[in-house]
Amino acid sequence: MTFKSFISAALIVLSLSACKDQVDDSDLYTFTGETAYSFLKDSEDYSDYAYILSKVKLSKRSTSTVAELLSARGNYTVFAPNNKAIESYLDSIYGVTGYDITQIPDSTAEFIAKNSIIDNGDNEAYLSTDFVVGALSTTNMNNRYIQINYGNDENGSLITRVNNKSKIIVPDNEVYNGVVHTIDHVVDMSASSLPDLIKNTDNLRIFSKLLELTGWADSMVEYLDEYYEYNHPEFGSIDPGNTSGGEVGPSPEHRFIGYTAFVETDSLFEAQWNIPAPIVSAGKVENYDEIIDAVKAKCQEAYPQATAEDMKSQDNAVNQFVSYHLLPMRIIYNKLVIHKNEMGYAWKSPEVLTINCWEYYETMGMPRRLIKLTEGSQTEGKRINRYSQYENGFYDSYREKPTHRPGALIYESNGTRTTNALNGFYYPVSEVLVYDNEVPQKVLNERLRFDFAAICPDLMTNGQRQVDDTDWRFIPQGYLKNWWYTEDTYWRYVPYWNGGNDNLQCDEINILGQYDLTFKLPPVPYEGTWEFRICAPEIQHFGMFQVYLGTDRQNLPPIGLPLDFRLPSSNPTIGWRADTNDLDENREIDKDMRNHGYMKNCMHNGRPNGGSAVTLPMRAAQGDYIRLRKILWSGNMSPNETYYVRIKSVLENTRTCCMLDYFELVPKYIYNGPLPEDPW
Repeated sequence: MTFKSFISAALIVLSLSACKDQVDDSDLYTFTGETAYSFLKDSEDYSDYAYILSKVKLSKRSTSTVAELLSARGNYTVFAPNNKAIESYLDSIYGVTGYDITQIPDSTAEFIAKNSIIDNGDNEAYLSTDFVVGALSTTNMNNRYIQINYGNDENGSLITRVNNKSKIIVPDNEVYNGVVHTIDHVVDMSASSLPDLIKNTDNLRIFSKLLELTGWADSMVEYLDEYYEYNHPEFGSIDPGNTSGGEVGPSPEHRFIGYTAFVETDSLFEAQWNIPAPIVSAGKVENYDEIIDAVKAKCQEAYPQATAEDMKSQDNAVNQFVSYHLLPMRIIYNKLVIHKNEMGYAWKSPEVLTINCWEYYETMGMPRRLIKLTEGSQTEGKRINRYSQYENGFYDSYREKPTHRPGALIYESNGTRTTNALNGFYYPVSEVLVYDNEVPQKVLNERLRFDFAAICPDLMTNGQRQVDDTDWRFIPQGYLKNWWYTEDTYWRYVPYWNGGNDNLQCDEINILGQYDLTFKLPPVPYEGTWEFRICAPEIQHFGMFQVYLGTDRQNLPPIGLPLDFRLPSSNPTIGWRADTNDLDENREIDKDMRNHGYMKNCMHNGRPNGGSAVTLPMRAAQGDYIRLRKILWSGNMSPNETYYVRIKSVLENTRTCCMLDYFELVPKYIYNGPLPEDPW
């Protein structure tokens, strides 16, 4: 994509606001109390901002203004710059003193207004007590995330920063249709692509040069799927299969394309790899040749099998070093690791962590590799490729034993520098990040458990994963790049945010219709015998399907007999019995179930508890809440092969559901080793 088309795509989204195009007159308040707009309009401190809101239209197709939107029913979070902030911003970009607000161009007014407002829909607007370090989960009117972090002022008092540069000076002005937070600087958003943002960051000169030389900078400029913008269904079936039928839901309004980069600062390269610090003169680095030679030598040590000379080749050591830092999705900091219903955790108190949680992501480039992110009460932050052993017996707590590899710490910010690009985020790390031998042989040499949503990068990029609402989302054909399905397949994402469900992270994917779908598996870390399992519910209105697995996506062989999600756990072909107080008997139950090709659910996550601490593990669930693990296949797998799984309904009833919660890839030594597999 050229720079011109990149900017064009950004402008398209500015004109296609996430808010509705017109404000319905019936939504306008008629009472005498304060709305967000009346609060701003009636205060001299916000007169410039109120003027801007009255000037900006909701979209190019709309005659309604943002001021009218903030006068209507709804739930809006407003980060309102006071007059001093507006004046300072306009004077700085136009190079004058005392800029006349009535002369503000439409584009600048729209930038200020739409970056500062979040439409929370049916959810409550954000109070400052709802903030966590990272990004607010609902995007602003420009479809951009607003970041929150904390610091101290010159007197040592705690302050809240918005996008690093704006300080909240008066929080939590509650009005009838939302909350207004006063800020001392305009909410500023970079319009740069992620590589360009990194390029213009003064302490990332080395990493930026590596992105350029390896060609990865050119591979991360996409922002918006322009074809999808005008060629997607607005609604699709979200029929749950257990009602009278006919329910429909919206498909995503946009299909954004995003990226995440974990980056080393120049000082980190110097301290840990002895790379020369950049010598800058007149804005240019004079010693790049010396720097790159030193980086090449270090990368060749780290990746001795990568022998190509051309740094743009994915068989080049520097290229493989860089690509292991890159993810093909936009991830906000607080969703790098998902916390929802792990044992002891209360999602209404997100700052209080309990047992370790993890996410595996496939990085960009070749060879295909996984990166593991871990966070819990013992990790002191989010860690990359941490390696620990756990107290993981039936009656243990899943606390870490001594940690053998702490893992690189991920920083949520880069000082006061901007980390939020138009199409992604970068996060500095505390160690030089290398896929060394310990990563596949120790860090990833374990039971790999994936929430099905974790292999859908497009859900994360577009803010569709772990959303804080209960709306069911219809995902049309072509939206998910790692999934392929027919027109008769109805794919929906169900967040189950408030109440939660008895699933790994409470959410689930539901497939209905005469479904026939295929998805790509993540890579295994090394060649050997692996077992493939999926979570298997037991619900009467669910379906029955044949599973296929192989390397030729167009011609996958079937594995086993069709899997019937309608079978109750009490069926003798499953062998489920409730746990007892006798450990030996419980292990005998597990052995019997495994002989039937099933396993009980895990102990790591538990039944949701209304936002309070989770106390009952999913393994202990009974009745309709039982979830099992079905062993589908075992055989040789190689990291150099790409594997696909196909699921095809074998029933004529198109309203039976295939629920996809999580799956596991398990090395043989875990399930057939000297010790029994842990129940966690």
